[in-house]
Amino acid sequence: MEKLSFNPVINNDMEKNTKQLIQELSQDKTVLRVFQKNEISKECLERYPWKIQRWLNSFRPCQGCKGLSFCKQSRKGYFENLVYDGILQTVQEACRYEKDRQNARAHIRNYLVSDLSSHLETVSFKNISTKDETEEYLQVLAEAMDASAKGEGLYIYGTMGSGKTYLSACACNDHARSGQKVAFIHYPSFCQRMQSSMQDGEYKSEIARLSFAAFLVIDDIGAESVTEWNRDSILLPLLNERFEEGLPTWFTSNDDYESLLVHFTFSNRGKQEELKATRILERIQAMSRPVVLTGKDRRNILSNR
Repeated sequence: MEKLSFNPVINNDMEKNTKQLIQELSQDKTVLRVFQKNEISKECLERYPWKIQRWLNSFRPCQGCKGLSFCKQSRKGYFENLVYDGILQTVQEACRYEKDRQNARAHIRNYLVSDLSSHLETVSFKNISTKDETEEYLQVLAEAMDASAKGEGLYIYGTMGSGKTYLSACACNDHARSGQKVAFIHYPSFCQRMQSSMQDGEYKSEIARLSFAAFLVIDDIGAESVTEWNRDSILLPLLNERFEEGLPTWFTSNDDYESLLVHFTFSNRGKQEELKATRILERIQAMSRPVVLTGKDRRNILSNR
């Protein structure tokens, strides 16, 4: 019996399919555009048609994409790009939307300490919409922008959600964008961190960073639990150091100066020490000027801008 061989049929089918694929790829606008952009010779169409086809299939989800929130790639914001360096291969690269996101966050490397939430990491004064805002808010905005530009300290106090933290984040980000080393701390969280690192002495490193920062925001001061240690051995030395160096410091609080004085007068154990509280308040007053901000809750409005 004659031995049958199927190899010629398979080879003929493969050759036919390959030629057809090469023809299709040579007319594909996406392939031609990438070849031109990446300076890839069209000879690669005949040498690597199936590799190009696999790449094209992986790239399809990126076509017509409208932003990172619509990304269908396994690694959000990244795609496989074709390159030729003697061998045609694919390399993973950030898409333009991911590059824009990275550029918008490039200043974060200038933060020595940051308690900023993700939506506050990219805010800026220049992006604040003043449409439908009150005269009070516009006045505070103008004062905040002026103080930031001049490197002056501010004590922004008022009702919850009025936009105090947002304005301070704008100032801190803008200073970071200018190349300055900055820090933004949520003061109640900061006090908890200091307490937990008290035994190993690690808190000293964070105090040193805050003392060095060219611009510092102490957010939500007055909302922490006061202890003699965090008031007298942490906050007062930090304020003294920054005052002596003339470094601008911003504060946000729900308390005015008078209620902040009362807050620092009593420790969590009920001990009353007016003199030590007065020292704290006098230093804050010497480092900043008060600005009151009240009115509507802007947290949802500002976070969506």
